[in-house]
This record gives sequence, structure tokens and C-alpha cells, in this order.
Amino acid sequence: MAEIALTFLGPVLEEARSRLISFVAGLLQKARGFEDEVMRLKHLLEFIQSVVEDAEAKQESNGFIRRWLEELKDLAYDAVDVLEEYDYDRHHDKVQTGGIKRKMMALTSFTFGSCIGEKIKEINVRFDELKERAGPLNLASRYQCHPTARQYPNTDSFLDNSKVFGRDGDVLAILSLLDNLKRDHPISGISIVGMAGLGKTTMARSIYKKAKEEKLYDLVAWVCVSEDFNGQAILGEMLEHFKDGGTSRNNINVLLQDLAKELDNKTFLLILDDVWNEDQSKWDDFSSRLSKILKTTGNSIVVTTRSLQVASVMEILPMQNYEMQKLSDGECWSIIEETVLRSSIETSISLELKAIGQEIAKQCEGLPLVAAVIGGTLSRQIDTDKWLAIRNNNAWNLDPHDRNKILSVLKISFDRLPSHLKRCFSYCSIFPKDFVIEKDDLIQLWMAQGFLHQPNESLMTMEDVGNECFCDLLSNSLFQDVEKDEYENIISCKMHDVVHDLALSVSKGDTFVWETSCKIDQNAKIRHLRVKHHRNECLIIPRGVAQRLHSLFLEEVDVLNSNASDLKSLRALKIVGAKGEQLPDAFSSQKHLRYLDISESQEIEALPKSIFKLYNLQTFRFMNLFFLQVPLDMRNLINLRHICFDGLSCNPTREIGNLTSLQTLSKFFVGEEKGCTIVELGPLSQLGGKLEISGLESVKSRAEATRAKLEEKIKVCELEFRWDRTKIGGNNNIDEEVLEGLQPHSNLKRHFVFGIVTKSRDSSYFNGKGRAYG
Repeated sequence: MAEIALTFLGPVLEEARSRLISFVAGLLQKARGFEDEVMRLKHLLEFIQSVVEDAEAKQESNGFIRRWLEELKDLAYDAVDVLEEYDYDRHHDKVQTGGIKRKMMALTSFTFGSCIGEKIKEINVRFDELKERAGPLNLASRYQCHPTARQYPNTDSFLDNSKVFGRDGDVLAILSLLDNLKRDHPISGISIVGMAGLGKTTMARSIYKKAKEEKLYDLVAWVCVSEDFNGQAILGEMLEHFKDGGTSRNNINVLLQDLAKELDNKTFLLILDDVWNEDQSKWDDFSSRLSKILKTTGNSIVVTTRSLQVASVMEILPMQNYEMQKLSDGECWSIIEETVLRSSIETSISLELKAIGQEIAKQCEGLPLVAAVIGGTLSRQIDTDKWLAIRNNNAWNLDPHDRNKILSVLKISFDRLPSHLKRCFSYCSIFPKDFVIEKDDLIQLWMAQGFLHQPNESLMTMEDVGNECFCDLLSNSLFQDVEKDEYENIISCKMHDVVHDLALSVSKGDTFVWETSCKIDQNAKIRHLRVKHHRNECLIIPRGVAQRLHSLFLEEVDVLNSNASDLKSLRALKIVGAKGEQLPDAFSSQKHLRYLDISESQEIEALPKSIFKLYNLQTFRFMNLFFLQVPLDMRNLINLRHICFDGLSCNPTREIGNLTSLQTLSKFFVGEEKGCTIVELGPLSQLGGKLEISGLESVKSRAEATRAKLEEKIKVCELEFRWDRTKIGGNNNIDEEVLEGLQPHSNLKRHFVFGIVTKSRDSSYFNGKGRAYG
């Protein structure tokens, strides 16, 4: 599994298709002579998309297909870059004004069209070559047939000889819940939900065993559902449990008659292990058929699943969710200890080894699967030095077979994700382990990479699509430790360490973490790079690598001055603790950059004026930079959707009314000069979340305040108004009139009004008490 290099081409090709639509609509009016090449590219993309799903499914076992996909991926990225270059130049034209622009367009349109057209022609030649090579690979078109479904191992109801630690309370709790539910219903049940490796199947086996031994039900059946939820097949397997001799599965009527005879005046417990079905109709069909043949109350179903979405489709029956929790460190140690002793002639573990083992148990982070595998590794090398090596080098210093055993279990969750979710999940490998991932930040990074696309004729924004993707990954137990705000909105999450390792595994080749001891191959096809703490070292990213990068995360290191002109494909740049007082001017010519975060980089005091040529920029974050000087032409960033900052000594919101796509604006500073008045907020109809408006002493009347149109900004949930009382001469009537003009919509969740007096550049205090409304 360590050799797998997954490509997730679907979203890349969808991005190219989306760009091509924009290209056809605009460029063909501007540069003639390349219409045939554009249509040729369109048809080539359609062909490639039709076979790529089958190719991705077969790549693990076919090296030729894997190499073909890698070449195709590089070419798809190149196609997107060319089409985005057109978008950039189109935006450049849009922000220019006056007669000079019109004269320049007349002079340059043919040159520009020729340049783009020649690049498309070159890409078409390369696509044609790959299309020719696809023939011998026997790839099935998705328009002709479906790729072969993956095969997953079946589970059984038998516990092995090892002890089950930490789950006795869970087993009793579930049996108690079942007992309470079954008293009033013909059929009811529990969905056991949790991530891979938590021991859901083991707990279901314990429930099965206890129900049989204590005769809690007349009949007990175990069915491993896995990939295909086939109601008729499940009913057939139930009948096999209950009836001696042959049964018919082909005729549903005969099957139901036989099953009804076996269930006559009897209660049953049905365990459905490893369920992935999200199709409501399949569950409804199965449960209605089963309900029709029941004559008694008190029947139960227990389902194990990794997905909350799966559990939710079963709620047509009285079903409750039971979310599995991680084990304690002590329980993980008990599993390790029991596994080690089971394979040893020793009856106990020395105190020295026990102390080391207990520290290793903490690295299991509550997953019994990991504890069991690590216990197996330790049992083969009962030696202090060997145990210390595992402790000091993380629990992942395992035999490759053991490591793959863990990841293969987790990878089942990944394999079942649609292509766009696979890409969103694998991108998370760029974050450090145990990192608190902000949901909105992650969605904005996905947007920057082109992973998110609005459905045709849908009112959903890209952010809405990203939120759905986040919730899908959370539902599949790939995120954990969710934090919510006071309105129950998710604001952050983490990834379990072993899930993070899975993300690194499936993104291998695309994502790389550059540490002091690592070297980067000049020919490596890395797309997402995080550079860690090289401190005083002077680093240069190899030119060939820098030119391919789509993401660059820097932690207290300076590579921009040496690499700025090489970063030709960058979509996302996140800098923490940057060195130097100003970003290099060459960096700001990035045509593809959609996400820029320089938060916490206290040494940066100024941004180059040319940074506002980043016409494709969607997200701009500069938090905790109190003395940053921001150039006053933000109006050119016409695609900006999110701007997050705090506590600046200058006004970065000048002429922000031009940015009609803006959804996040953490603060707005009101001034009296042109481009700074409260009127700038009027056109920003998409604003949402929290908004702080400062400097309200500059608003002179209710009529002026009304032009902010706050009552129309229905996505804003929290408002904060601030003004400096020392500048309004104590005329509270003006305050009240202004507040009336700033009346927000009726669904606002919180509304604060403060009077402030600034003491210094970096501190402030409240003068009197704030007033809270709503």
C-alpha cells in the first residue's frame, strides 16, 4: 500500500472543463483562428473523463495505468493553468479604465489570442498522444459500463481468544437501550457509529454472544453487509441462520413465507455489520418487508457503520445512534499487554518494559486496532532497546506489514468516497498532526485548489458545497474532536493521527513535508509543500518543483525571495512567522493565486502595491499584524470573497464596495473621505458571519447609515458597532439616529454597541458599558 500513488483526476478535469466554458464564452470573441483547437480540447477532455474513473480503480494493480494517469494528471494541470491565464488577463482588462485600455486592447488582442491558442494547440498534441496510449490499456468508459466494484472481507460473529477491554459498559448500555426500545415496537434498534479501528465489530460480536448465552431473544442472526446492501440477500441470510436445510433466495415471495414461519411468535436480534448504504429506498424496502411478516413485538436490529449519514437513513424505524468513544490509555495498554503475553512464555512484563509500554499506549490514541497491532509488534521483540525505539520514533516505527494492516482497515472508508471527497480528504495531509483545522479556512483552501464546483443552476455557493464536503468527511468519521460556537455551528476539528497517516499515504507524491533532514528531488512532482522550521538555513526549492506547486505552507522560514519568480502555478500560500519586513514584489505577479494567509508574521510591516494585481485572489488573511501597512487599492481584487484581519493601524477597507463577491469581512472602518464612508457596505449583499463596524462617529445622519443596507444582509449573524465618543461632542441623539439607520435584519443573533476611546496603537479600552441587543 505504501507504493500507491492515487491521482484523483476527476476534480482536475472538472476544473479544466469549467475553465473551458469561460474560455469559449470570452476568448473566441477576442482572438480568432483557434476555434477548432478549443473544440478539440473539449472533446479530448470528454473522452479522458469517460475512462479516468476505471483507470483510477485499476491503477493499484497495473503499473502501466498508474504511469499513464500520472502523465495525464500533469497535462490536466497544465491545461487548467493555460485556461486560467486567460481568466487572469480578462480580469486585468476588467479593472483597467479609460481610453488607454481600449487602445492597448486593439494592439494586443491578436498577440494575446495567438499566445493562448498556441499553448492550447501544444496541449492538444500531448492529449492526443495519451489518448492513443489509452487504447491498449482496455479502459472502460463510464458511459458504457461501471468499473469493477472493490471486494472487501466479510466479518463473522465469533470473538477470538483475546480479551475485550473497555467495552463491557458499552455492551450493557446498548442491551439496556434495546430492551427499552423493544417493549413498545415490533422492531427497533441501535446504530453503532464510529471511525475505523474503534472496535465496532468486536462490540457487536460481544452483543451477539451475550444475547445468545443469556437467551435475550429467541433467535439471533449475524449478517455482514459491507459493499452491497441487498435487502433480499439479507433476508435470505437471516433465514439460513434460523432454518436447517436449504432455502430459496431467488423467489422473494417464497423467501418471505419461509422466514415468516421461522419467526412465528418468536423474537429475534439481527446484527448488520459494516453497513455503508445511504440509499433510503433500499432500507425502506428491506424494513417494510421485514415488518410485514412480524407477529410479535420486541425484535431488534443492531447496525455497525462508520457513517452518521448511513445511520440517519434508518430512522424510519425507532433507531437510536450510539457513538463509540475511544479507549483510555490504560485500556490501550491492557490490550498491548495481553497481546504480548499471549505470544510469550512469560507470565508478566517487567516494570521497566511496562513503563515504556504505557507510554507507547498513549500513541494509540484510544484505537484498539492500533493497540492490538502494536502489541503484536512488541511481542516479537521483547527487548528494552527495541521498545524504546518504537516509543521514541512514534508508534509508526512498525514492520511495514503491520503498518499496512492498520492503514488498510482505515482505507476502506477512503475507497468508498466519491472522487471529489477523496481529493478534499487527501489535501488535509498538508497540516501537521494534531493540528486544529478551522472549517472555514479548510473550505477556502479547497476552493483555491479548484476542488469545489457549484452544481448547474443551483443557488448553492462554493462555500455551501465545501460545507457539504466537510460534513460528509465528518460523517465518515475522518474528522474528530469537533468544536462548535454558541450557535452550534462547527468551527474546527482535528484528524486522528492514524487518519492523518492515511491522508499522507493516499496523497503520496502530491504532498511533501520538507524538514531539515529531508532532500527534495529536482524531478519530484510535488503539488503541495509544507516547509518546517529551517530557522537560519537559506533554503531554495528546486526550480522544477517550485514551478509545479499549487500550495506552499511556510513555517518560520524564508524561501520567497529566492523562489518567488519560480512559483508559476501557486494557488495557496500560507506563511507563519515570515522573515523580512516585506513580501518580495515579484511574488505579487502570481496569476493563479487564490488564497493568501500571512497571519502571525509579525516581521512583515508592508505589502507591495503590486500585490493588488492578484485578480484571482479569493481569500486574504492577515490576522494579528497590528502594524501592517496595506496599500489602499483593495478595489482591484474583484474576486475576493473572504478578508480576515484585526487591529490594524491603517484602513484596509477603502473602496471595498467594488468587491461584490465578498462574504467575510471581519472589520469595516468608517471614514469621511471618499471610498471610506458607510456607503461602501451597501453593495456587499453576500456578507455573512460576524461583522464589526468601527468609526461610526463619521456617519452624520440616519439617511447615510441606511445606505449601508444592513437590513438586506440576511447572512450576517452578529454585528458589533463601535464609535469614539470623544469625536462626537457628546451628542447622543446622533448616535440614536445612526443606530436607527443601521437597523439589521430581524434574524440577527447578536448585536453589540460600544463606545471606545483609543489609548495607543496597540491597545484600547471601553469607555463605559457596551449595550447588547437581541
